[in-house]
Amino acid sequence: MKGEVIECETDSYAPGFTSFIPRLSAFPRVPLPVPYWNGETYQSILQCLISGRVIDGPQVGILRAQIVETHGVADALLCGSGSLALELALRACDVHEGDEVVLPAFCCTSVVPPILSVGATPVLADIGPDLNITAATVEAALTQKTKAVIVPHLFGNPAEIDGIVEFVRGKNIRVIDDAAQALGATLDGQRVGSFGDVGVLSFGAEKVCFGLGGGVVVSRDGEIAAKLFPTALSPVALAPAIAKLSSTIFWRRLRRWTSPLSSLSPAKSVTPDAVPARYRREAMSNLSAAVARSLVQTLDENISARQARVEAYRQLLKDCPHLQLIPHRAGSACLTQVIRILPRRRGEDLASRVIDRLGADGYEVRGSYVPIHLLTNFAQCVWDRLPHAEKVWGDLVELPCEPAVSLDHIRRIASLVVKYLS
Repeated sequence: MKGEVIECETDSYAPGFTSFIPRLSAFPRVPLPVPYWNGETYQSILQCLISGRVIDGPQVGILRAQIVETHGVADALLCGSGSLALELALRACDVHEGDEVVLPAFCCTSVVPPILSVGATPVLADIGPDLNITAATVEAALTQKTKAVIVPHLFGNPAEIDGIVEFVRGKNIRVIDDAAQALGATLDGQRVGSFGDVGVLSFGAEKVCFGLGGGVVVSRDGEIAAKLFPTALSPVALAPAIAKLSSTIFWRRLRRWTSPLSSLSPAKSVTPDAVPARYRREAMSNLSAAVARSLVQTLDENISARQARVEAYRQLLKDCPHLQLIPHRAGSACLTQVIRILPRRRGEDLASRVIDRLGADGYEVRGSYVPIHLLTNFAQCVWDRLPHAEKVWGDLVELPCEPAVSLDHIRRIASLVVKYLS
């Protein structure tokens, strides 16, 4: 099992060397998401290190121009994290103390701190069948204090942001297109992130382009974009930048081999109820931008591979009993494939059993988000009724779609799920 260590029959006063060697079964066949890096990524890293241009350099400007072109926006501001990008987006939309911001109850909790940082109140909305916020669930959450709606595209799957934009038109409500999980996804041929008044992209952990962190604020509106650039951001310190690189390579890129040591990882104690780590008001480093550029250059290949894996799951699991596939729309970036394991009887936690069985067979999968209103550390949020989020969240399992996961492994994962549920 993960983290298990061989027990050696040696002198009880002097443990043998082999007592510290992990079992072969401790190394997962398919670990939790690892960065999709290639030779050019490592070459970019080496060039930054050898040249000494880790913090400052041309890569930030080059990446910015690349994003402006690919997303068809007026301008882009690069910063140190997706959370900071969301805060800057809220400020550019003139969200202030006393305003309300609508967001889905079912999403990453890191969306909440940027709202609180501008003094606004997070208002939770329910989700639709595809687990995204909808125009109807937004309508149910609106009040006279609503100043903005944040529309994440969960799991890379485009939300109906076009319908939300149309619904709030003329209501003096800004729409923030949160494409942190959906970089490269499209809706009717247009890149998500470029809808609404302002958009957010991310190169953070477990995103489609899993880099060294960093966020981007984009806008097609020249007036809003102009509000972003008086923003003063501190430069990244060298030591944290190098530490981030080392941590990402050791704990994430090499996770298949380092997972037996996961109890030593800095992220070992993170739980759904934990308050997200504080983010710094800092710029994106040249090193982070260099890694991000290499990932953007392989983005089409990355998404194509993910879409192939989603299609494989669809074919393999479409007739599986007690299972419901959460569908991806055309143009999805297919970050993960979420399945809903339907309990056979009241109180049965079949999803957890499937997760445990897959883990025992070497496939690290997990459940999905706990709705924010069910977590104890987010009392600042307000909500009314959230029936769908409450009904489905405990039945969900996220299956891997990364290009590094072979189609043979996809078939094996699907066959094991069918076996467990039959």
